[in-house]
Amino acid sequence: MLPVGRSSRFLAGAALVGTLVTGYLQTASPSVSAAPNKPGDGVRAAATYDACGEVRTKVDGTPWTCTFADNFNGKSLDGGNWLVGETAFSGFTTGSTCFTARNVAVRWGMLRLTARDEGYPFTCRSPNGSFVTRYTGGHIGTRGRFTQTYGKFEIRARYPRTTAGVGIGYWLYPAKLTYGAWPASGEIDIAEWWSNVPNTTLPSLHYPGSNPSVDSGWGCTVATPTYFHTYGVEWSSTEMVFKIDGQECFRRSWTPAWPLVAPQPFDHPFEMVLNAGVDRTTGPNAVTAATVLPATYEVDYVKAWR
Repeated sequence: MLPVGRSSRFLAGAALVGTLVTGYLQTASPSVSAAPNKPGDGVRAAATYDACGEVRTKVDGTPWTCTFADNFNGKSLDGGNWLVGETAFSGFTTGSTCFTARNVAVRWGMLRLTARDEGYPFTCRSPNGSFVTRYTGGHIGTRGRFTQTYGKFEIRARYPRTTAGVGIGYWLYPAKLTYGAWPASGEIDIAEWWSNVPNTTLPSLHYPGSNPSVDSGWGCTVATPTYFHTYGVEWSSTEMVFKIDGQECFRRSWTPAWPLVAPQPFDHPFEMVLNAGVDRTTGPNAVTAATVLPATYEVDYVKAWR
């Protein structure tokens, strides 16, 4: 996720890594079933389905295998899939946001991460140093539940109708800091969104030697960010292909700075992370009293394949 205070954010990210337990999702492979042909289908092959829905096919013709699927159909967040991030315990923060469990909800078949103005200044407790703010946000991740190296990752979501000041992200972060603190171990931003430029949903790669001018997909835009769209990446050992609604908008291979050699640092397990909060009180996307809050990031599903 691009910074709104990069140094403090990733000191917090490092604390999150040290605080929480890493691990993998231990489940059986989802079963695959065939759907009968509809009348008039003729010779069209029957579709097959697994936990992610209709089975999709890779460029080489082989099927993607579903490894993670959450459609948020329950009445609360599935603790087997997600860990709620709270600044008081993890130290994680972005911009002026204090992340709390109160800002995370599952309702009407959707995950809802909400950025709020609490209406008064308060002290946000953090193991990295408490701070005063008036803003809270929602943050979840698959740490200790699911990680994966390579594959396909996708979200279907819509962004809030608001004004400048809000920041939202869907990104992948290392399960372990294998090559060192950020950005040495890498980060994959699949769709990062700021409300001052609402039509841009920026994918980015962060690693030693990365350059925002070529490692970010500035052409990844949507005309209707407040409608539901799919945002995803297909990650291999040689390149990342980012897509919106199934259409490629950015493709990038990486050449890390010494002593790393490609495919490092994108060759080890990453977890999925989602967050919604506010930016800093200065800068082009500054949160102010005029920012329309609460602002809710609504997520229909999160899925992954291998």
